[in-house]
Amino acid sequence: MKYLSRITVDHLTAARKRLNDSYAWHKALWRAFPEAESRNFLYRIETSEAAFRVYLLSEQEPKAPDWGRWETKPVSDGFLKHPRFRFRLCANPTRRYLQDGRGSRFEKGKRFVVADPDELKKWLIRKGEQSGFVVEEQTLQISPPISQPFYKDGRKGNHKRVEFSGVLNVTDTAKFTETFNHGIGSAKAFGFGLLVLQPV
Repeated sequence: MKYLSRITVDHLTAARKRLNDSYAWHKALWRAFPEAESRNFLYRIETSEAAFRVYLLSEQEPKAPDWGRWETKPVSDGFLKHPRFRFRLCANPTRRYLQDGRGSRFEKGKRFVVADPDELKKWLIRKGEQSGFVVEEQTLQISPPISQPFYKDGRKGNHKRVEFSGVLNVTDTAKFTETFNHGIGSAKAFGFGLLVLQPV
């Protein structure tokens, strides 16, 4: 992905546009890419008293609609070559399990939400190992999971939102670049998985 956008939307405008859950945001942001045949962007939403702030990472330069203040710039080729970053990650941590008749659970089955603080830490460390980075554990902060409901095609769904932050060290630039481009974890279409990075 090549473009990072920062979008500021006041609450009145968001209400007028019915941007009231993660699926509504997803549909609205997708309209900024009229030529895209599939979703090729990641985003995260932050809320303040004054406005929503959206970070949008995309392969194509978005065509800004007539709502919000859009600021877009290309991601430089050298940005991801730094060895160390402060990071923020809004994720929907899940694991796959399979239950047998005795209640035991094995991987590769149904998705279950990860909520225990120790398991959340292990989840991120494991994702880092797969994604070309190592988290400096003494810097890691993890928020308690909160519900993030949404409506899609008239049916209600729900994700668990967990905020991770801290400092990471890149161990494999190629894998890390792939992770930055494609995100971490599940439910990426609903505002999860985008790594927000600041070189240290």
